[in-house]
Amino acid sequence: MEKVFDNLGIYLDEHAERPVEQDLIYFERVDNGESIVLRNDLSCQPSGIKSYSAHIGICKEGSADFTLIVLDKPGLGKAVYTRSLSCSDAVRFDRENTRVGNIQSLCVISKNANVFTPSAKQDILHIAQQVETVTGVPITQQLISCTGVIGVPLPMDKVVSGIQSASGNLEYGQLEASANAIMTTDKQAKMVSVEFDGIRIAGFCKGAGMIEPNMATMLAYYFTNAVIPAQRLEAILKRAADLTFNAVSVDTDTSTSDTVAILSTAEREMSEKDIENFERALTAMFFKSSRDILGQAEGANSVIEAQVSLSTSFEDARAYAKKIINSPLIKTAVHGSDPNWGRVVMAIGKPMERNSLAEINPEQLRISIMDEVVFNYGAPLPLQLDILSNRMRAARTVRIKVEIGAPVYTAKAWGCDLSEEYIRINADYTT
Repeated sequence: MEKVFDNLGIYLDEHAERPVEQDLIYFERVDNGESIVLRNDLSCQPSGIKSYSAHIGICKEGSADFTLIVLDKPGLGKAVYTRSLSCSDAVRFDRENTRVGNIQSLCVISKNANVFTPSAKQDILHIAQQVETVTGVPITQQLISCTGVIGVPLPMDKVVSGIQSASGNLEYGQLEASANAIMTTDKQAKMVSVEFDGIRIAGFCKGAGMIEPNMATMLAYYFTNAVIPAQRLEAILKRAADLTFNAVSVDTDTSTSDTVAILSTAEREMSEKDIENFERALTAMFFKSSRDILGQAEGANSVIEAQVSLSTSFEDARAYAKKIINSPLIKTAVHGSDPNWGRVVMAIGKPMERNSLAEINPEQLRISIMDEVVFNYGAPLPLQLDILSNRMRAARTVRIKVEIGAPVYTAKAWGCDLSEEYIRINADYTT
């Protein structure tokens, strides 16, 4: 049993013999300490949400590549987005609409990113107009996402036909089909839900590669019945994303379309304690979703958890932790179950933009791999490498801990190993 975040009462019960999505993640309620376990499905989705999913021909295979989700009435919608300087026109469209925050529909097209094509902006507007015609939802109350190959024009005749086919086919309780429809190279749908005291939250995400977010991640959508003031919900969303989605990386590459959004049907009035419990629940759900992405990442066999403690700031600790999980040499060492602590020294020593990161004094440095100290304040310790290697090989999560000076601030980041399969998948992505 691992406590994931010190101050939020979120725990992970991990077992190497079962799939990562079946590991138990739960949070403790603020008011009475009761443990609430997250579900690996969408059984706790709020009422009042219709959806339609289909294969409309974006991809050659017969898997679904389109979904349209519509709330019975406009609700509050907030999101955080990619900080890529090459962001998609869909992200720009959504940013404008979530400034106000009255959102009633979500349309997602997968297998095509609709990025850097001559008609990309016009196509997004055309999609919004078609959604308005079919559902009656105003353009300003819509979200649109596209994900997949960059630089290929959308086949708008197929997209328009797909939107029109949703007319009369939107049904309640079909969000699982939507979760499957947004996938690209994902191995399976990533879903999570929870219910307590009549508060419902359900969500799903996609992502397997091109994952190094900053202020958002991949595509992730959550639905709730909670009534929370707009500014408060936005702050909760950003805090939860920063601790989870912003702390994971598969390959250091930032997508042009990253979005994490939450839509509320606004049916359940909330007390202050309810809102505090809601934040814990949402953070736990984001952690599960981001962890499922790592566990099912392109070519991944192991999750890497880097924990760094130091004396300067949380931001510095996070920066060091991300240097560890983003190192190709550490990723390959983990893939080969090689407890080469010298690569950790290399990774944390790489120069960065943050001016507060000073040169590292070996006498103030302590490194552990799988909770075994391998370097202790100026001196390496004798190791039985074969035993430590076997422990790494048997574990789903390879844990690396670093202490630099006094451990006042602690941050975690999560990544995954780098394998031959990752190279094969991405070498052949469009061919």
